[in-house]
Amino acid sequence: TFGGPLGATAEASPLETLLQSPDCSVEALLDEEDVIQEFKAHNEKLVTRMCDPAAIQTLLQFVTREPPEGAPAARSFRYPFVSVELMACAPDAFFKALISPEHPEVLDTLWVFLESEPVAAINPVLAGYFARASAQIFAKHPAEVVEYLRNRGVDALLERFLERLHLRSLAELFVRLLCAEQSAQLAFPTEDLVLRLLGRIRAPEVIPDTEECVALILVELLAQKDSICFGEDFLRQLTSEAAIGMLIDCIFSGSPGAASAATSILSSIVFHTSAGVANASACPSTPTLSPLSPAPCLVGEEDVVNVGADDSVVGEAAATRAPSSPPRSPVAAFRPESPNTWLSGRTSLLMRDIGSHFPRIRSRMDASLRRAEAVTMPIGQVVAVGSATLELIDLITMLVRTGCAAILEALLKEQLLPRCFELFFRHPWSSLLHNAIRQLVSEILSSSESVAQSLMEALLGEGGLAERLVAEYRAEAAAAVSDVRHRHARVGYMGQLHMLCGEIQDYAAKVPQCHAALDAVSGWAEVVLPALAGTIKVQSEKLGGGVPDGDRNLASSGGLSMGQGQEVQSAVDEFVLDDLNDDDDDDE
Repeated sequence: TFGGPLGATAEASPLETLLQSPDCSVEALLDEEDVIQEFKAHNEKLVTRMCDPAAIQTLLQFVTREPPEGAPAARSFRYPFVSVELMACAPDAFFKALISPEHPEVLDTLWVFLESEPVAAINPVLAGYFARASAQIFAKHPAEVVEYLRNRGVDALLERFLERLHLRSLAELFVRLLCAEQSAQLAFPTEDLVLRLLGRIRAPEVIPDTEECVALILVELLAQKDSICFGEDFLRQLTSEAAIGMLIDCIFSGSPGAASAATSILSSIVFHTSAGVANASACPSTPTLSPLSPAPCLVGEEDVVNVGADDSVVGEAAATRAPSSPPRSPVAAFRPESPNTWLSGRTSLLMRDIGSHFPRIRSRMDASLRRAEAVTMPIGQVVAVGSATLELIDLITMLVRTGCAAILEALLKEQLLPRCFELFFRHPWSSLLHNAIRQLVSEILSSSESVAQSLMEALLGEGGLAERLVAEYRAEAAAAVSDVRHRHARVGYMGQLHMLCGEIQDYAAKVPQCHAALDAVSGWAEVVLPALAGTIKVQSEKLGGGVPDGDRNLASSGGLSMGQGQEVQSAVDEFVLDDLNDDDDDDE
């Protein structure tokens, strides 16, 4: 540091003073405030000290071992945090020392974490530190890490991961290890991987959050299927009769967590095998696990997987992964033969298999309509919808998006649309539900299949939707002129109803049968259409209402006559930038 009289020797920092002693303790170095900054700046003495195998083991113990009873606060909090931060910015010399085959005990210190504690007793904070440290090492030296894990025993390691998938950090590390672009970089055997993952959802005693993490892993692998080395085999496993059967069973198992996870997985399967091909502009969700870079896109093809993803997160993830990823060959990355013949055939069977379960879906929706569980909200007690119901409607929407006539016919036969609208009106404050059902109807209206027309005719006529829409608009008009004022809106779905009515009216203009069905309903032309026109007019007006034509030449004060206003406008028009220079000269 600078200080003292001119020419005097600069005073050494406390960290430099510590490093004067080659055997200074790691704990003492971690106590210094500038240790991370100096390590990142590749301070030669500090790097040399930290590259000692014993020092690396000490760092790894801090991030994988519970502090002993009575340990000081620094051991419990500061040392683990600083240790993993040092690994995040460590130079390559540090990682080379860490993975050196001459000192296998160093990596043993890290990976024994998955074996040292019972499944239920794992500290989630330490699991996060372990996952981050392991990911950093794998990103720098994937081949060496894979070789070490294979020598350690990948079958046992795979089982350890599967037992601990309730921890999000370990699930992210697991999927990172799986997303290898070359088989030489793949750490685990992938035979029956899908069935083993789905088995965790159906386990008799599922640890909370396991279902969600399994769903995130499978959905992420689906998103990366065109770049990972076992992508086609993974897709075969996931679309097999056994896997689909397990997912269907989970949906109707009665377990909310299993049903929600299975429905989400099945929706993603439909999207990536059929709906995504038929409608590439739509995306069911953004990538679920952040560490991975986005899958490559064909030239001229929209990136449907990462629409809406945080660019900064994706960019950072790509930058992290890029150094360890081998160059992609055009043939391997883009897979021009996709979709394969086998996939096309399997997709048809898949749609038929799922359609055969629509009676069970109807029963599940009937059960949801009988649900009476209430939750407390600022507006009072409201009946809960349930995540499984929302996921189920999203699945139906994804199935309709495929354009498969068999799905639309099953939807009509089981009368699922009227039940969807029963849910819609039964839960007046669930925006997620309202948006999901509106999206479902939009997909039906955009379908070119003739059965879609039958669906809408039945919904508007026998289903009674048109009468209900008229009743809602009448109730809204009555509330607007009522002397009673409420602190909140009458219901929360009028915005979605406005969009639905607009889409239905546009559809009816092209389909005479639906137009006749609407005209036959008393109040549609007298109540709904004027309300739609009024809302459209309000939304099309300029913010603030604009300036009336008769007031355009008036000054803001309102005190100028028409002639004076014209003179002011003329003066404004004649003002040019050169006048600003004149004003500056006057100031001088």
